[in-house]
Amino acid sequence: MRLRKIPGIEERLKAEYPHLVVAEPQAYAGIWREYFGTEAPLFLEIGMGRGRFIDGLRKKAPQTNFIAVEMRNEVIFDAAKKIGDDCKNVAFISGHAASLRDWFAEKEVDRIYLNFSDPWPKRAHRKRRLTHENFLKLYREILKEEGELFFRTDVAAFFEFTLTEMTNHGFALTEVSLDYHHSAYFDGISTEYEEKKSKEGSIYYGRFLLRK
Repeated sequence: MRLRKIPGIEERLKAEYPHLVVAEPQAYAGIWREYFGTEAPLFLEIGMGRGRFIDGLRKKAPQTNFIAVEMRNEVIFDAAKKIGDDCKNVAFISGHAASLRDWFAEKEVDRIYLNFSDPWPKRAHRKRRLTHENFLKLYREILKEEGELFFRTDVAAFFEFTLTEMTNHGFALTEVSLDYHHSAYFDGISTEYEEKKSKEGSIYYGRFLLRK
């Protein structure tokens, strides 16, 4: 994704989207439902792109709370313009997934979405993949018992790696498709990147359940 630099991006986010972008997410670990003011389920998207996916989710499930994590503030800014600061059931966190345990208490999250994460194709970089066992340990800690993880990618080798890692480290595969957009599982909600790639080839999909 090619990004345009936005001068003073952090200050603009704070000034223009103070309720949507959480300045100190670590302050809400364990009390995110208080932050949203409701006991609704808490769904987490890690790496949100330009916000199309989470925007579709929050419209489809207005009684659910959504948090999106993204490293790039320019991307967050684009997504924030799409969502709007008056949205009551969405929050954005600027940061890396390695900090999840700073932001969420044990068993606090109901569901995690990983959509088109960087596949890091070089073998030396495998530990950076968001489905590497090091990250799966974090997910197991913050997910409630029998919490879910949804995964999509357009890279076959990454999908195979993910299936192996997930099933070997505490997750059970409950749904799978090698052509997601032509399967019964597709719900019509996609990312910007996904819409383009689905016209060029297959989208691989897996739904996983945290084993007891």
